[in-house]
Amino acid sequence: MALPKLGRSTVLELRNGTRYFVRAGTLDLGVINEAAFLDPYLGPGFLTLRPDSIVVDIGANIGDFAIQAAKRCPDGRVFAIEPLSFAGKMIETQTRLNGIHNVTWIPAAVSGSDGETTSDAVGGPYTGSGAAEQIKVTTLPQVVRELDLPRIDLLKLDCEGAEWDILPAAEEILPLIQQICMEFHCERGWTPARLSAWLRARGFDVTHTGGSWNGLLWARRGGLACLSSGCSDRWTVPGRCYTKGSKKVRRSRE
Repeated sequence: MALPKLGRSTVLELRNGTRYFVRAGTLDLGVINEAAFLDPYLGPGFLTLRPDSIVVDIGANIGDFAIQAAKRCPDGRVFAIEPLSFAGKMIETQTRLNGIHNVTWIPAAVSGSDGETTSDAVGGPYTGSGAAEQIKVTTLPQVVRELDLPRIDLLKLDCEGAEWDILPAAEEILPLIQQICMEFHCERGWTPARLSAWLRARGFDVTHTGGSWNGLLWARRGGLACLSSGCSDRWTVPGRCYTKGSKKVRRSRE
């Protein structure tokens, strides 16, 4: 098989049968490696998905997490929210490769208010090439209203700092959210401890990795048991190590 790192696009098929299209000359291979093998969002075991779960994936990128979630929720729905058209096409390609019919791509960026922006403003290392695109900006409450969602069993966020706009603006629909997994960024005065306190005050149990720049956080309603005596705002998994992007975070043995 010709690997993308050797200059050719290919389809990777994992041992469990999941297939991903990976483009040459991109970061796709690293994205799939993180999602499929490291499994930072669901792998630690803090969160659970029922076969009929409703999942909202904000920052769906090329569909790496959305495909995993869809396979775990064959009777549910996955809404993959991703503003960039090249990534949306990749999401649709991944769903076709896997014969999945319960993933819907939502072409929008989620923030703290409605509006419009351009792809230049939301771009990053995963963006494609081409002319700038006009992008719809929406809020999580508006997404819930437009899709008429009765609940969100899992909210996943990987949105490069936009989480600090998205979550405070979603206060009215937080009671509909049962679980959250996300990458956080320490900026604008937000830290994992501050976010944990904010979520706890709204009925969630929370655990997170350390990290002075970024890290991972999981939250769910009613039932994360603290594994560390005297721990006020952090749970740990003995001897487990997770990597988000290029940053490795080892969870302490407590």
